[in-house]
Amino acid sequence: MSTIIKVVSVVRKRGKTTLLECMVRELKMRGLRVATVKHAHAGIGILGDSGRFLRSGADVTVAVSGKMLMKCEVMRRELGLEDALSALPDDVDVILVEGFKEHPLGETVLIINDVGELQEYLNRWGVPACVVCPPSIRGSVKELLINKGFPETSVIAKDDLSECADILTLFVPQEVL
Repeated sequence: MSTIIKVVSVVRKRGKTTLLECMVRELKMRGLRVATVKHAHAGIGILGDSGRFLRSGADVTVAVSGKMLMKCEVMRRELGLEDALSALPDDVDVILVEGFKEHPLGETVLIINDVGELQEYLNRWGVPACVVCPPSIRGSVKELLINKGFPETSVIAKDDLSECADILTLFVPQEVL
């Protein structure tokens, strides 16, 4: 079974996509097959002709370029994480998911900019497996987690994205890396 790592935040614009891009590069350098899933709350922004076809009412559009294929299909019901995962190939080593914080599947990496965001996450969704935060609040984050009874939760400073390798070693089995 594939390793699933979710990157979430309480507030938009915290660096989820940037961190996922870094993690994808790191995993690909290690020779792994990587899939990404994005929880697109505002809809999927398809550029070019594929988007035009969908806006025109097409139920399915497929774009092919070289070795890449992108399929967009309008479904008759709301879809969730399970639907996205079932659409992925079976031979993927790691699945990186952006969003779906309410879903219990996978390991959750929470990105925050202040301790209040961590408190909100803890109150609404429980404890994440890892918290990524600015170095200036790392001590406060660790203290809050200890006070709430979660001293084992990893806290990583996001002063730059070289920490993505640290995050990956927390969750991806060594035999896969």
